[in-house]
Amino acid sequence: DPAAHSVSYIASINLLKIESYVCRCFPHVVNLACKAVLKEVTDMKFAAAYAQDYVPSGPPPTNFLDVLNRDPIATVRTLVRVIRASSLRRQYFSDVLRTLEQKDLQLLRDMDVRWSSTLLMIERATLLPSAIDVFLAANEMEELRKYQLATCEWDALAAFQKILSVPHAFQERLAAEKVPTLCEALPSFEAMKVRWEQQRREMPEAAHIIAAGLEKLEEYHDYAGPVPAYTLAMGM
Repeated sequence: DPAAHSVSYIASINLLKIESYVCRCFPHVVNLACKAVLKEVTDMKFAAAYAQDYVPSGPPPTNFLDVLNRDPIATVRTLVRVIRASSLRRQYFSDVLRTLEQKDLQLLRDMDVRWSSTLLMIERATLLPSAIDVFLAANEMEELRKYQLATCEWDALAAFQKILSVPHAFQERLAAEKVPTLCEALPSFEAMKVRWEQQRREMPEAAHIIAAGLEKLEEYHDYAGPVPAYTLAMGM
């Protein structure tokens, strides 16, 4: 964390009252909060460029806890990779979409260095569950059926999408601004917290997942509170 290193350095030479001068980077804080959420729902080591394929194990899941143990995000990630790695499979997936009269959308694969890419991968997959099921039902795709998702896994992916969409929306909003956005940092912190708290009440089965992101937001909110620059920026 670059901000933490800056704090340690300035403190070591006793130049300033640390808590009053260090402004945290809001997108970086959002990134840390999202990584905390992702850590609760998937093993991101399988998102590395040369990671081995993930193979789900155990009986088919019947509840949310079972789903977490099976890691449906890693399952989707591997399925996307094996489809995209073969021109024949890509073409057959396009043929399936055409047969179902759906738009020819290609599946997206995430990467470990961009948390938002995991959200985009989930969003695309949840648009195409019927096409994925038809694709996997083909005789020639029998070896890939171990990556077929149960209904409760699709439901869990939809929940993960909702949770990750909150920070993504706020980060996109700030990134689109053409003027300095320091004045938006604390209000955005609060708005994200409010939305995640609402989701925690709406999705009690995912409360511990959301709590991981909230804990990280709260940690950095405590750092930002004593910094006068935020208050001055909001008053200008």
